[in-house]
Amino acid sequence: MKWIKWIFIIVTGLIAAIAIGLFTYKQIRMSKAKDSLIPAETKALIQVNVDGLVTELMGNALSNPNTYFFGDRDSTGRRRAKVWETGLNIPAMIFFFSEKADADQYYSVQEVKDLKRFKRFVKDQLHIDLDSNSSAVEGGYSYYQQKKLAILMNEKEIVFSIGRDSVDQSTKLKGLLQADRTTWLNALAWSKTHTEEQEADVLWSNADKNWFSFDFQNGSVHVDGLVKSDKWRFPDVARQLKPEPNAVLSAYLDADLSSWIQSQDSLLKKLDLPVDSVHKYYGGYVDINWLDKDVLQQESVVSYEYDDNFEMKEVEQIQDVEAPNLLLRLKGSPHLLGYLPEKLFYTFQKSNQGDLLSLYTGEKGTEAATFAKAKLVFNFNYTQSATVIKHFGWLPKFDRWQKIQLEGKARDPHSLKLHGYFVLEREKIHALYQLFED
Repeated sequence: MKWIKWIFIIVTGLIAAIAIGLFTYKQIRMSKAKDSLIPAETKALIQVNVDGLVTELMGNALSNPNTYFFGDRDSTGRRRAKVWETGLNIPAMIFFFSEKADADQYYSVQEVKDLKRFKRFVKDQLHIDLDSNSSAVEGGYSYYQQKKLAILMNEKEIVFSIGRDSVDQSTKLKGLLQADRTTWLNALAWSKTHTEEQEADVLWSNADKNWFSFDFQNGSVHVDGLVKSDKWRFPDVARQLKPEPNAVLSAYLDADLSSWIQSQDSLLKKLDLPVDSVHKYYGGYVDINWLDKDVLQQESVVSYEYDDNFEMKEVEQIQDVEAPNLLLRLKGSPHLLGYLPEKLFYTFQKSNQGDLLSLYTGEKGTEAATFAKAKLVFNFNYTQSATVIKHFGWLPKFDRWQKIQLEGKARDPHSLKLHGYFVLEREKIHALYQLFED
């Protein structure tokens, strides 16, 4: 029986050695991540906990081997990518920085381990041939740009740009790679300063100390956040109207938005809404209910065709279109109804019950319009619906969410503390795997 004892000791020792080795390796990687730098001009930051996510996925894979190990290829038969096959030295944490607090453009500088492997990875997984589609930039760099993604690279480093800006960014990216980084700041320290030291899988923050955290768990994504602005004011006592019982999506916001409305002049003009009137007559509460079945509306469509004399003429046709069954209620002066257009994306009917105004594409609503005290100043609820998916199908992965709930409490008159979750179909499978699964 001694050999059984020795086998047990050897196996236990090997497991302990592997565990200690992995722990040490992880600590070394985290130590390096803590040295990551960002420009001193940074106004917004996204922090991605790579090692944390990988550890969670590995643990979930051991519990669900059939899902992970026997589904190693996507629907096209292409093998799924592995982090270590990117050709980059992926750190324990990746940081994306921006020079604007209301950022729509982010940058990230990463160390290259094998440029050829990186190019092969991009070609295999993203179908982008960097060798054929890149242009040379002075200093030994290669530059690639397609729509909202730009990449500048050499044998040592690579910088990514992701966002709305589609103009040539080679000069900007080259400046980041050639910058004097002795003036740069510690990324992790910047993040902790602006997020009340929150920890999460993905963390966004800006210079105004607004932040959002996203934790990917088995079957769901949990969200927390803090949003502050002098352009809104929350009441001392929140109120809400009872939502429609058959609404698949409902939301309300109880806040004085006068200053915010005044700052949205260009947006309201695009919607054909008079800024002064909306600002003057809006009463500080709004909610929306989306009912489960679409309604039919008539819409005029103009087309052009040739008459018998081969001259172009305008032809107007009336056709039925499916519109979402929406009920929008807001507190305000009845005068506001006269300033609101009848068609705002869809045709709305209007009515009022005192200072409670209703706009609806279908029915007026069945619930008595009576305010009740509420603990929340903001609430959003969505239960998966084919009707909503049909209209929001352009949102990536939207059809995978089974339920969404977000709650907002006023921390003070100008600060909103958010908490919520997004639920996916399979409660035992990690959310990140479900979102990226083909």
